[in-house]
Amino acid sequence: MIAIDFDVLSEEIIHILEKEQQIVLATSSDDKVTARTMCHVNDGLDIYFGTNNKSRKYEQMNINTQVALAVGNIQIEAIATICGHPSNNPEFSKIYSAKFPHLAGLYPPHEDDVVIKCTPTKITLFKYDGKPYWDILYPDQKKAYRE
Repeated sequence: MIAIDFDVLSEEIIHILEKEQQIVLATSSDDKVTARTMCHVNDGLDIYFGTNNKSRKYEQMNINTQVALAVGNIQIEAIATICGHPSNNPEFSKIYSAKFPHLAGLYPPHEDDVVIKCTPTKITLFKYDGKPYWDILYPDQKKAYRE
């Protein structure tokens, strides 16, 4: 592994997260893994989405906070945190409305709605330049490597 610039790779990943409208979220519990495509927003490297506290993904994240996300050529390992109702998370609502103005007013807030924050522990960006390689970001360590 070769050390590379953490800030440069972070900005590249943030740009991709901001541009992409959908992300795949995988959750697991009781030896069952499920995945689904979700609308997401990000604040830096942190990824947010809304869900319902009756959903399977919510139930799984209550049991196992380790999740995986994928978008384009990015794979993300993260820890999910349940942040409460969207009304208690105005920054999420602001970012979500800006990214998805056509969805922001479509669904009225429901009492069972919750915001989930996914804090990445490892982000892998696949690249190809005559041969395959991976740029790997460890946000909590503020380190980046090329493999």
